[in-house]
Amino acid sequence: MTGPGPLDANLFPNGLPQSEKEMDRLFELYKLMVASSEALVARRQGLNTFFLTVNGAIVTVAGLILTNGRDARLQAVAMLALTLTGGILSTAWRTLIVSFGQLNTGKFAVINRIEQLFPAAIFLAEWKALGEGRQPKRYRTFTSREVWTPWAFIAVYAVASSVEILIATGVIVLP
Repeated sequence: MTGPGPLDANLFPNGLPQSEKEMDRLFELYKLMVASSEALVARRQGLNTFFLTVNGAIVTVAGLILTNGRDARLQAVAMLALTLTGGILSTAWRTLIVSFGQLNTGKFAVINRIEQLFPAAIFLAEWKALGEGRQPKRYRTFTSREVWTPWAFIAVYAVASSVEILIATGVIVLP
């Protein structure tokens, strides 16, 4: 067992558990917190699936507009609306990914603190074995890689929007 941690005032408002009954209750809360973290990961995967599907639909509609349009300026305006929408959605997606990562970090801070009161601290030991995320060659967070996908869509939408503005304003004239 370790000494008080920075979370203790909020995590243990009545002090550290003393009796076996209190430890049993704490273990049930620990299991609930681990399950909550797993549910958060599942929600995050669902969110990623949703945004990938929406972005796929936007790219599909963009292809239809580009292949079926007759007026280049009208196409550019329609494409601009589409790419701005895609950019906004991708920015929201990236923000949600970061928020999910922060929430899971908080959950594991609580899980790791509770584990210090148990005979084995498996999640904490795993985190320590990975260098606590401080060495990217040893461990890189999923969030740090996961945000690349929305950033890629944002970059494509930004370039496309710039070209569409130039076409819509007549700076670029297509044959």
